[in-house]
Amino acid sequence: MRSKESAFLISNFIIITTIAVIVFTLNIWLEKFIGNLYLRVVFSIFLFISLYYFLSISIIKEYLKTDKKLKEMIDHTLHELNTPVATIEANVSMLQRSISDPKNKQRLTRIKNAAKNLTKLYESIEYGIKENIEQIEKSAFSLKEIVDESIKRFEDIKGSIKIKNDCEEIVVKTDKNGFQRVVDNLLSNAIKYNKKDGFVTFYTKNDKLYIKDSGIGIEPKNLFIVYEKSFQENPSTEGFGLGLSIVKNFCDKEKIEIKIDTKKNRGSSISLDLKNILL
Repeated sequence: MRSKESAFLISNFIIITTIAVIVFTLNIWLEKFIGNLYLRVVFSIFLFISLYYFLSISIIKEYLKTDKKLKEMIDHTLHELNTPVATIEANVSMLQRSISDPKNKQRLTRIKNAAKNLTKLYESIEYGIKENIEQIEKSAFSLKEIVDESIKRFEDIKGSIKIKNDCEEIVVKTDKNGFQRVVDNLLSNAIKYNKKDGFVTFYTKNDKLYIKDSGIGIEPKNLFIVYEKSFQENPSTEGFGLGLSIVKNFCDKEKIEIKIDTKKNRGSSISLDLKNILL
């Protein structure tokens, strides 16, 4: 993508520079015949635009054509990646119904969980690619349903933590997949950094979504770097520290103000101001 953009920009630079030299030279020559400066400027602008249009139209067409081919290739590749994962999940479900041995069932459960992780990774890759080539579409959806979907997704790994959805029936309009990633990441962090028999509660108030937990909290000094990539409050936990960075990037793009209220060992409360995406 970058090499293609670089080639496009370089080609444009060459065309603009060449046209500028031609127009400047012609303008000096016209000075002998047209004494009116205003007429010469109008003529020069018209000539510049006309030449640029005719010279650049071919590279613009080529740029758009290669961009279309790239999008088609990406869609095809993503589809091919998704097919084997779906096949694994379907066959594991069939085997689980026919196998009674506890050890083999446990192995199948691990395979199924691994397949789910692959699906999640696939969805993340798909979103990232489509985001970069600007194929993201905004749609209206229920906030409560999005939170419910996230809670179900983490049902197997929440352990003894109680998760509650007290959100009102609010409809928002934004990039649904991107917003789902935000909720998933915030819930994942709330579970990962929580205490045994702790809680996570989602609720809405004054057009804001709140995610409150009983976790270990964040050190005050770390609040300045909490959105940086690779930041982790507890480096010993699994993961890459990208969660809050992804959340912040999305919120900035959609003009969603995010705030963190936290105390060490007393939990955290994260608020998302939804006023700019309310339907």
